[in-house]
Amino acid sequence: MRFVTDVDPARFDAFAIASPLNHYSKTSPFIRLMKGEYDEGELLGVEDEAGNLIATAVMLHKKTKFPFSQYSYCQYGFNLDIENRELIDFFARSLKEHAREKGSFFLRMDFNITRLEHEKDGRLKENGFNHEYVTEILEQAGFRHLGYNYGYSGNWMSRYTYRLDLDQPFDKVLKGIKRCNTLTSKNSDRCVRVHKAGRDELDILVSNEEDLSHVRGFRPKDITWFQKLWDTYEPYVHYYVVTTNFHQARCSLEAIVEQEEKHLSLMKDENKMLPVRKNIEALKKEIAEIREKGYDKDEEVPLGAKFIIMQGVNVWNVNMYTAKTLMNFRAAFALHRYAIEDLYGQGAKTYDFEGISGSLDPHDEYYGQQDFKKSFGGDFLEFLGEFDAVFDEKKYKAWFRNDRLYRRVRRKIRYILNKN
Repeated sequence: MRFVTDVDPARFDAFAIASPLNHYSKTSPFIRLMKGEYDEGELLGVEDEAGNLIATAVMLHKKTKFPFSQYSYCQYGFNLDIENRELIDFFARSLKEHAREKGSFFLRMDFNITRLEHEKDGRLKENGFNHEYVTEILEQAGFRHLGYNYGYSGNWMSRYTYRLDLDQPFDKVLKGIKRCNTLTSKNSDRCVRVHKAGRDELDILVSNEEDLSHVRGFRPKDITWFQKLWDTYEPYVHYYVVTTNFHQARCSLEAIVEQEEKHLSLMKDENKMLPVRKNIEALKKEIAEIREKGYDKDEEVPLGAKFIIMQGVNVWNVNMYTAKTLMNFRAAFALHRYAIEDLYGQGAKTYDFEGISGSLDPHDEYYGQQDFKKSFGGDFLEFLGEFDAVFDEKKYKAWFRNDRLYRRVRRKIRYILNKN
């Protein structure tokens, strides 16, 4: 095996995109995307004796002010065959030495390699797979593991995700989505529609992100960032916008009420009449809300948007933001449902929801978000987490303390500034 640098981008991406471990941050466009935040990026790899590329990694380098130095970072680690333990060891050691030679005081990698197999609800699967041997190899190669912690506990990348398997008949995919027919029907009755959108409609994503930032207290990305993301990954970008016409929705609901009342007038069984009466009452209440809250306008109103990157057969939900409106206008569901079918038709085999907290506690702040993603029937994935190879202990400790303090203060300030 031979460690290689300056791998040709086309060759690099061809290998990476075909890898089961790939993530869009592990392909060459990521260097262009992160330019400005990071000072330099490299395409690194391993060749076998015949000169075939058998492993790849994107390595970024960032200069630090305190201490005055540089660290290196491989987001989500490398692409290779995780059954090849010799290759894992060789590449990990090679990357470590390369970062040292570049003058960095440490190298971080946060692998998207699964750790233990879980049931769909997050519980550990009895006699499931176990990839903790990768952790052992990395530790023997000189990396320190930063622990198996909570998904949103300061990790640079989420340690948990839900991933939907699309490599099956589409009717089976739909069958795995909780209340799929019911929610699709509700959206249809309320004129909730999704369309493929262009770069000129990115403002819809941004405006809904800003609204959420005032609730959550995070700093939203501006439109120039999303434009850069689009331009960098343009061949792989899929963008969707969800809309409704509340006036048409009201008229549709009124027509349903009229039909239900006619149906009710013909019924004689009191037990069967009760749920119909409840449905009519709920629909009338919803119609009143549309009027009372000022929604009743005959115009198409955007409810949110979704930004997706698809490379090869793998799909990643990079960003999705939706407006808070009436309960039965299921904008987030509509976006996922449409995107899943659209990308399935384009050959997608996996659909990654890109991050959950990993907590099984119903009282967790992000449990609702996790429960929603779980409802699509995907697999609960736990990754190995973060690993640091440290070359200068003194600088690393100074940076580590400073970084944790800086990020804690920054989050607090952003929360105060951005939350209403």
